[in-house]
Amino acid sequence: MKVKIQVRRGAAGRQYYQTYEVEVEDPRITVLDLLIKVREDLDGTLSMRYACRMGVCGACAMVINGVPRLACTTKLSDLGTSEIFVGPLPNRNIIKDLVTD
Repeated sequence: MKVKIQVRRGAAGRQYYQTYEVEVEDPRITVLDLLIKVREDLDGTLSMRYACRMGVCGACAMVINGVPRLACTTKLSDLGTSEIFVGPLPNRNIIKDLVTD
């Protein structure tokens, strides 16, 4: 299954969307796993935070398809689409890409 993920990137004041196309074998992987795959295989400069990967700490909170969610608990199959929009949480200071303060 081919997934197109658009990530809102940049620092405060200079935001833009960058599109990645990723081949995914299992639609039950999480958005966090997809972002890690993008960072490891396609673009090592992508910045994001995560810690526990179990939905407890909230470090991976971001806006996914217009809804604030935890990337570690949001599965691709739950979104029901192969096109995903990801951005940092609003009303937070953006440090870089998906990392907020």
